[in-house]
Amino acid sequence: MQLYPLSFKPILKDKLWGGEELNKLKNVTPAVPQLGESWEISVVENDISVVENGPYSGQDLNQLIHLFPKELLGNKVIENFGEQFPLLIKYINAAKDLSIQVHPDDSVALKKHNSFGKTEMWYIMDAVPDSRLILGFKNDCTQDAFAEAISQNTVLDLLNEIQVKTGDAFFIKPGLIHAIGAGITLAEIQQSSDITYRVYDFDRKDDQGNTRELHIKDSIEVSNYKESLDHVIPYNPEKVGQQNLASNQYFTTDYLHFTGCNRLAVSEHDSFMVLMNVGESCEVICNGIHHQLDGAQTILIPAAVPYVLIKASKEAKLLSVHL
Repeated sequence: MQLYPLSFKPILKDKLWGGEELNKLKNVTPAVPQLGESWEISVVENDISVVENGPYSGQDLNQLIHLFPKELLGNKVIENFGEQFPLLIKYINAAKDLSIQVHPDDSVALKKHNSFGKTEMWYIMDAVPDSRLILGFKNDCTQDAFAEAISQNTVLDLLNEIQVKTGDAFFIKPGLIHAIGAGITLAEIQQSSDITYRVYDFDRKDDQGNTRELHIKDSIEVSNYKESLDHVIPYNPEKVGQQNLASNQYFTTDYLHFTGCNRLAVSEHDSFMVLMNVGESCEVICNGIHHQLDGAQTILIPAAVPYVLIKASKEAKLLSVHL
């Protein structure tokens, strides 16, 4: 049976810091209280995405990869990562600040967790006035100074805040201390990993009165203490056409901005392609079949598909992701 553009049932995650925006954006019924994340495409253990459209509806992504490894993933992916989907694709809404956190790189994650590390990027879909991200340190820091600030509950004094607006984009390397601030909705592209070290969680408690686990020793060991601004991705969100946002060993992400009909080559990359709709509804057309792609929805184009047409009656804004 021929492969086709695949949509998956979102894996919805309620979080202490979640809100209502993703329920509205994704028309979730019944609404999930404190909906913080929608995992769009995942092969993380116990969170395997299940197809919700077409003849393969009901099969999970790993089952399809087993049946059609090269046709689905592409040779480039298999050469680098074997027969596994290497990314985790999400939408996130923060009604409250997320914890201050940091992620390990591949070497640490493999040694300690038998996992990929977590390199990721963010595209800001919406941001209320004065909302901000925490990204890195204000100035160069040291392990000792960081440990002291954590013990004295003054770690926020060391960290760099950046006010954000819709259309901003950021690249988050392993080791970069970071947090998403309240009032931000974003698209996240990351390695297939759920390893997060929490540094500080604002002393919050869950419904049972428990605080969440912190990972102080691990955080201190993996953090990058050099001041850096290379996490800001420079591009023009108003420019019509295609612009590259990130290119690295884990993923390439382009921003697509257009109206009308646009032809998007897929098979030339020898990799699957993920389309994340960060704007208005559009159609993805493949072999004469029309797939509706609403805002805050995602579709996976198998590597064997030569091309798709994207038709937008309004202004289309998409992220395309491939290896």
